[in-house]
Order: sequence, then C-alpha cells, then structure tokens
Amino acid sequence: MRTEFKFLSITIALSCFFLLNAGWAQTVQDAESLSIKDCIDYATQNNSNIKIARLNERIARQQVNEIRGSGLPQAKITGSYDDRLKIPLLVIPGGGIPGAPTGNSGAGGNSDNAKGQGIPLGYQYNSSLTGEVTQMIINPSLWIGLKAAKSSSELSQQQTQQTRENTAYNIASAYYQVIVVQKQLSLLQSNLASTQQTLTNTQLQFDNGVAKQVDVKRLQVNTSNLESQIQQAQLNLMQVINQLKFQMGMPLTEQIALSDTALAFNPQDRVLAETSEASYQNRIDYQILQTNLKLQELDRKNNTVGYYPTLNAVANYGYQAQGGDFALFATNNNGWVDYNTATIGLRLNIPVFDGLQRHAKVQQSKLKADQLKENISLTKQSIDLETSNAFSKYSSTLQRIDADQQNVALAKDVYQITQLEFQEGVGTSTDVVEAETALRQAQNTYVTTLLDLYLARLDLEKSKGNLFTYIDSL
Repeated sequence: MRTEFKFLSITIALSCFFLLNAGWAQTVQDAESLSIKDCIDYATQNNSNIKIARLNERIARQQVNEIRGSGLPQAKITGSYDDRLKIPLLVIPGGGIPGAPTGNSGAGGNSDNAKGQGIPLGYQYNSSLTGEVTQMIINPSLWIGLKAAKSSSELSQQQTQQTRENTAYNIASAYYQVIVVQKQLSLLQSNLASTQQTLTNTQLQFDNGVAKQVDVKRLQVNTSNLESQIQQAQLNLMQVINQLKFQMGMPLTEQIALSDTALAFNPQDRVLAETSEASYQNRIDYQILQTNLKLQELDRKNNTVGYYPTLNAVANYGYQAQGGDFALFATNNNGWVDYNTATIGLRLNIPVFDGLQRHAKVQQSKLKADQLKENISLTKQSIDLETSNAFSKYSSTLQRIDADQQNVALAKDVYQITQLEFQEGVGTSTDVVEAETALRQAQNTYVTTLLDLYLARLDLEKSKGNLFTYIDSL
C-alpha cells in the first residue's frame, strides 16, 4: 500500500509538471513569432544604443550647418545705457584753447580748464544702439571646416553602422542560444517521458513480483534528476530569452516565440577565409579608421592655412545720446544731445608671429596622422588573424558536430537496447540508468557543439565584414 501511494504521488507530480509545461508552451504559441531578421529589424527601431547613435548623426549634421552658417552674413544689434557716476574730464595743457580768455586761477592760469578742475566730457547719462553686419570674404579655414564637418557626419554614420552590426551580432548570438536551450529542453523532456514509461512498467513488474524494489528506486532517482535538469533548462531558457529581448530593446514582459528553430548545419557548407583589400573595406572598424585619417589630414590643413590672412567686410549704423538727467529722450532741462553714426569698411587680419604655436599644432597633426596609419596597418593584421582563427574554429567545429551526431545516435541505440533487455529480464536497472546518463551526456555535448558551430560561423562572417549579408541569407 505504501509503495502504491508513493507511485501515485510520483504520477500526480509528473502530471502537474507536464500540465504546467503545456501551459507555458501554449503561452509561447500565442506569442508573436519572430525570425532573426525580425528581431534585428525590431532592434533597429527600439534598441537604445542605435537610437543614441542616430542622435549623434543628427548632431553631426547640425554641426555641418553651424560651420556653413559661419560663412553667411552675421548681423547683430547691441545697445547700452550708462550712468557715469564719475564723468571723465578734459584737461588742456599750455594756454588752453587758442583765442579763449585766460584766468588767474589753477595751474598756468587757464580759465578754459574750469578753474583748474578740468572740462567734463559729456553728460552723466549715455545711451546707444548700434546694428552691425559682417561678411566673411577670405577665410581658407571655412572650406576646410566644411569638409571636416561633412567627414565627421560620415564618421557618425559609420559609427551608427558599427552599433547596428554589434547589435545584430548580439541578437543573433542570443537567438542561437535560445534555439540550443530549447533543443536541450526538448531532449530532456523526451528522456523524461521515456524514463517515466520505464518506471511505470517497472512499478507494475514490482507489484507482480517480477522486478526488484531497488530497480524502482533507481528509476525514481533518475526521474527526479531529469526533472531537476528540466527545471534548470527552463530557467536558462527564460534567461536567454530575456537577454534576446534586452538586445532587441523589447520590454521583458512581452512574449515572443522564435520561428527559425529549424536552423541546422550542412557539413558541405564550406566558406572561404581569405582576406583582401576588399575584405578590409567591408569591415566597419577599418572604414572608421580611414575616415579618422581623413579628418586628421584636414586638421593639419586647417592649422596650415592659419598662416594665411583673412578678410571681412563690415557695415554698422548707430545711435548715440547723452543727457544730464535720467531719461531716454530730450526734456526741457536735461541738455539732451543725440546723433547717428554709420561705418562701412574692411577688416584684414594678417598673422605675423604666434610663438611657433601653430607650427607645433601642424606637427602634432602630422604625427597623429602617422599614428593612425600605423593603427590601420595593425588593424589589417588583426583582421587577418581574426579571420584565420574564426575559419579554423568553424572548420574544427564542423568536424566535431558530425562525430557528436554519430555519438548521439549510438547512445540512443544503446539506451533502447538496454531498455528492451531490462524489460525482458536480461538487463538491470543500473544498465538502464547508465545508458540514459550516457545518452544525456552525448546529447548535451551535441547541443553545446551546435551552439559553438552557430557562433563560429557568426564570428567568421563578422570577421570578413559580411555579417548582414549572411543573416539575410538565413
């Protein structure tokens, strides 16, 4: 009776487990089904890193407009209102103003200096309003600055492309991990169903006095181990799905399902690993270095043309007013005086000597350009190494997965034969448990190698600069 109760408890627990599993599967079926390309397209609109990169693009475009605007006419209006608490004085040396009467007070007896106190220059209150327009005529730095701004805009676009490529790689990697964990979970569930069936038959045989109780206990322990591994696999699946959602920029509360779950490998699918100048140009990091080199050359030219003169046209019109009292217009007793001014002209600026500061800047630009050239050479070598290693890893994984597949098939045959022998009374439950463990290990090795294969191919295509082309071909 005690054994029957224990068996009934195990049966109820397994039934609840599969009901919960079925409910989770139904939720996944109701979720939106997405391919790798769908996930990448979603990320293009929702990933925060891509959004930030696009904002940098817009900033770079506005910087182009800013520099272009410096070559257009510049207009400004300035105004002021001053209360001169201490009015400046005019002191006329010698005999003062020619023809003016002289006095006997003050130094030199000059009555024109207001008895030695000096002559006030204007009134206490002064106001002015001036409008000025300037137009750049000659400034070589403007055109170089425009070229540099356009190259900076190009650089920001390349950086956006790099962000999109990194995001696509991360999404594909997470997508593959979800597929592999799903395969692992499916294999564990299949093993659990098979072990459960063996446990049921063994329990019946024990009830009929044919099997031993130790056989039932061994199978119960094996069943419990499989349940624990399935729970861990489900936790891993939830985590890798959340990682995929994070890379996509999708809220973790949304439900998704994968449509590319039938991804498989083809042993005949060989890819070439050679690199050429065209391969380098496909790499976005190589393109960014080339653009930075172009910007550095423009910086050197900009420092060089700093030796050249600049010429601007200027025109202004102003209004000046003074009064003895606080006011903005003439009154009867404030002695109001106002007048207009107007000027047109040219302003020429010729650099003569700056303590060799600009020369030092030119030399710095040259050295930075040489530094970038060395970085480009180093990047080429790095790309060659990366591509070679990725190809070697991919080829090796192809060979491993073929052997792992064969091992899974052999382990499955051994497990089925062992089960049959146990049911016929020839084998033992220990043989069944060992055969099931060997099968599980072979399956785990296979799915691990499968993930390695997916990632190795992804790394290879990324090293050649063909990541998007490869993903579009899936």
